[in-house]
Amino acid sequence: MTKFIAFVFLALAGFSTPSFAQATNASLIGNYAVTGTETDGAKYDGEGTLAVTMDKSGALELKWDGGKYVGIGQVVGNQLAVGSIADGRVVIAVMDIKPDGSLEGKWWRRTDAGTKGTEVWKKK
Repeated sequence: MTKFIAFVFLALAGFSTPSFAQATNASLIGNYAVTGTETDGAKYDGEGTLAVTMDKSGALELKWDGGKYVGIGQVVGNQLAVGSIADGRVVIAVMDIKPDGSLEGKWWRRTDAGTKGTEVWKKK
């Protein structure tokens, strides 16, 4: 009976454990190709770029399209929380970190009526 209980415990632990290691700020450093949608759901025109570096404080610095848009990010579990400025307005994003190293999530910009902003980042 004890062996059976131990087996059940181990099996349940396996189901509750993430299938990949948790990301760190350092693991996201690099260059990405970006696709997505505006907050009204319209697709981006073409593919953008994103450079992710680390500040001396340990926070991630994000620069889209050669610095046209800038932001700061922090890994929390297997998500990346991002605050940035676009077109003079505050933007927040929550990105899921995928096992293949890509990120996918939603973003919202202050005063935009829509809530359909999305981005997908694929490491180059």
